[in-house]
Amino acid sequence: MVLSVALTVAVAIGISVAPEQDGPPATAAYLLAPIVGGLALFRTRWPLWILLATAVSVQVYNLPDNPGIFAAVPLSVALATAWAGGRRLASLLVTLWFIVGPLVFLILADLPEDLRLRLVNGLVSDVALMAAILLLGEAVRNRRALNREHTLLLAEQQRSEALLLNVLPASIAVRLRQEEHLIADQFDDVTVMFADLVDFTPSSESVDADELVRELNDLFSAFDRLAQRHALEKIKTIGDAYMVAGGLPEPRPDHAEAVADLALAICDEVAVHLDPTGRPLAIRVGIDTGPVVAGVIGEHKFSYDLWGDTVNTASRMESHGVAGKIQVTERAHQRLRDKYVFERRGAIDVKGKGEMVTWFLIERMKTG
Repeated sequence: MVLSVALTVAVAIGISVAPEQDGPPATAAYLLAPIVGGLALFRTRWPLWILLATAVSVQVYNLPDNPGIFAAVPLSVALATAWAGGRRLASLLVTLWFIVGPLVFLILADLPEDLRLRLVNGLVSDVALMAAILLLGEAVRNRRALNREHTLLLAEQQRSEALLLNVLPASIAVRLRQEEHLIADQFDDVTVMFADLVDFTPSSESVDADELVRELNDLFSAFDRLAQRHALEKIKTIGDAYMVAGGLPEPRPDHAEAVADLALAICDEVAVHLDPTGRPLAIRVGIDTGPVVAGVIGEHKFSYDLWGDTVNTASRMESHGVAGKIQVTERAHQRLRDKYVFERRGAIDVKGKGEMVTWFLIERMKTG
């Protein structure tokens, strides 16, 4: 609005002080000022049409015996906006029209030398002003292009950041961005959980692939939400198995309790789902607590993974478990027995570990 008013005032002043007039301009001549100012209000919405309408208005103004004004003054805003908006050909054609027309008139008309000199000076001023206006439009166009590129770059960075955070913990992603080439950390006290759907793969062999993936996606997405709610780190999925850890990459004293609560919540979640054939789902869960090594492997497809006896033992607790049960090791039981109800399974033979005493986690103890 301020620009429109300023342009209206500038055009009106240009008409009133035009050098070659013998007396005050006719009142009708001043109509050009509000017309051009009003058109400027819509310059960004319809840059080409506003430029053409402004050019026509100036041309109509020149038809009667109105005082001559620099064409670049009324055309300035529309011309710069149209150029900045990418309408460069139209802007050049309008500019050439208001330069070539007076030039042809100077060449063909038989004019007194002093009048010819004034017209030449006016034409040179018009050329200089229009050149400056087009340069301004180009500067604005370049700035807009840079802003668009910057916006696209920021959006791409945000997408890359989101993808990175989908596969890596936030603190690990920060270390990777800082070009830390080898990320490997020792954690002395971590709880690891494996959960595996019982007989899911055999029951899904006769099911359409899209339906199979949809079922797994719905279920594991629910697991992801539960893991986030308990502030635990999902490590990976392996087929229809799900791996979570507590106490890393940021140590926390209650990691065993958080994993136990998650395991109970996962069992409740599975109970309301069906397998691809329409039968109730069942899950085995295994938990162990102890030291692990955690790190990032890969260069193009990053993976945050865990290694160590605790990982292997948690996996064995799941694979040697019972459908619908959460099996934990003796050391996990020692960490949790004051706050959770357990059922002693007793000694079982565990592949690669020998005989181990294990427990079934039943529920959290009621308080009060």
